[in-house]
Amino acid sequence: MNSKHKLISSLKRLYWQLLGPAAVILACLLALRNFSGLYPDTLFVHLPKVWHAVLFISAAVTAIAGPIMIRTQFAHKVMGDTRVPGTAFLAFQRRLIILPCITPYLALVAVCGNLSEFHAGGIILMALYGVYYYFPSQKRICHDIRMFKVVLS
Repeated sequence: MNSKHKLISSLKRLYWQLLGPAAVILACLLALRNFSGLYPDTLFVHLPKVWHAVLFISAAVTAIAGPIMIRTQFAHKVMGDTRVPGTAFLAFQRRLIILPCITPYLALVAVCGNLSEFHAGGIILMALYGVYYYFPSQKRICHDIRMFKVVLS
C-alpha cells in the first residue's frame, strides 16, 4: 500500500471514529423521539431560548465557517511553496475533518434540548453538510495533494 492510500485510510479511520458514536446516538434519539409514543417533554430537556441561537451559530462555525478558515489559512501558509511536506498536509486534513465532526454532537444537543424546529432543523442540516462535504474521499484528497503540491514519502 503506497503512502497516499495510507494517508487516505488513516483519515477515513479518524472520520468514522469521530462520526460513528454521534450517528448511532442521534439515530437512536430520533427514533425514540418520533416512535416511542411518549410525550417529548418527559424525554428531553428544555434549553433556554438563548441556547437555541448559540447552538445554531456554533453549528454554522463548525460545519461551514471554521473549515473555510482552516483551508484558507493552510493555502495562505503554503502559498508559493513548490513542495509541501506530507506531515503538514496530514495535520491540515485532520483539522479539516475534526471540526465538522463536532457538528453532529451539536445536533444531539439540539434533539435532546427540544430546540425550535428552525434551529434544530438548521443544525441538523449543517451537520449533514459538514460530514458530507468533508468526507475524506480519495478523489478529494488526491485533488488536494495535487493542488497543494504535497510530497508524500
